[in-house]
Amino acid sequence: MFVNMPATVEGAKLQLTQEQETRYRVVYRKTKDEQGAYFADLWNPESDYTDEFIIVPLRSVYDGITESLAIGTNFANVEGSTHDPKHGETSWIQLIIKSIGKGPAGSCCAEPNTIYVGGSQDEGDERTAEFTCSTSLVGGHVILYATNSSKVEAGKNVHLLPICGKHNTFYYEGTGKGYYMKLGRQISAVKLKEYFQLSAIAEG
Repeated sequence: MFVNMPATVEGAKLQLTQEQETRYRVVYRKTKDEQGAYFADLWNPESDYTDEFIIVPLRSVYDGITESLAIGTNFANVEGSTHDPKHGETSWIQLIIKSIGKGPAGSCCAEPNTIYVGGSQDEGDERTAEFTCSTSLVGGHVILYATNSSKVEAGKNVHLLPICGKHNTFYYEGTGKGYYMKLGRQISAVKLKEYFQLSAIAEG
């Protein structure tokens, strides 16, 4: 279900082309009590969504960017998320470039050729898996400070970072699952709202 909501303060500042306005949408899943909705995915026009999902314009849930994140910051993939289109101005990497600049967003921000086994840090033993980066660059939607991939739940944050296609879709315990990454350099991340009240839709 496509709905409109008021733009956030930061969302209203975005300079988007008409194509980007149409393509940049975000999918949220209604809570069981249907009072709110949590982030589910970035919109894929080729996917079919049931009534439990709400599709909103990016401007309504764009929250700007974080402060610069430190080298070594943990992050992990959002499970079950749509792959970023590899080319064209509506790929999510283009949004990251608009938000933080082409320089910072021009290469993979994760430690090169490295992933960490999900949850290994909880055991006091960070284990790496055999892994090699790819040359493609995508806008990955991730959970900061996480030590394993997961779906977005209450209290989880949702961010976009420039990572290589392999970091985004490596098959470990499933596509993009079972591992986490660390920042190889300082960078800011694009912020998206993880939750909103459904009453906000009526205001749009």
